[in-house]
Amino acid sequence: ETEVDDKKCGALAVFRHKDMLLETFVLAYLWFSTCLLFYGLNFGWGNFGDTPYVNYLFAALGEVTAYFILIPVVKFLGRAPAMRATAVVSILCFLLAMVDWKWSSVWSLDRLMALVAIVSISVAFSVVYLWSGEVAPTSHRGLILSVGSLSARAAAFIGPFVSSFSDDRRVVLGINAFLAGSAGLMTLLLPETWLCWDCIKDNQSMSKR
Repeated sequence: ETEVDDKKCGALAVFRHKDMLLETFVLAYLWFSTCLLFYGLNFGWGNFGDTPYVNYLFAALGEVTAYFILIPVVKFLGRAPAMRATAVVSILCFLLAMVDWKWSSVWSLDRLMALVAIVSISVAFSVVYLWSGEVAPTSHRGLILSVGSLSARAAAFIGPFVSSFSDDRRVVLGINAFLAGSAGLMTLLLPETWLCWDCIKDNQSMSKR
């Protein structure tokens, strides 16, 4: 009986359950796209200041701001709406950044949108981490989080080089907008877990099958 249970709870069980396989794939893509945008902004497209020191200072301030925004957003909106909201904000930032508008020697619309985008992506990064642990059934939570983390590490290597794909920054911004939009659409395939006890029961029953 123990051997049978071990087989049911093994790594291959993910491929035997279509719902779990779909959720694992979607979560892996969310980790990949969010992490790619995060590192792409910090080390690629994001231009927050005239020097590297100012650049990283503004990036740090953006991330700290995101963590203060994260708590009320997750509490009042939930996981899925929060991810979709960050996707919409990110898309708007990338599209508006295509406009050449500079109102001073330091500030431009491109730079302002980079600051807003880093806040939005940082919120999404934290939400997807929390959401993954709630969506994944207890028996396979470690495995699914590991798949997501592996996807994120791959994106961390690729992200800084996205800005070098093209000399035209509009192409890079278009790629970023596509990643944010596709991630937002993928969230439609996952259940909302905020105060959703039925989702928890479904995960528990799935882990016992």
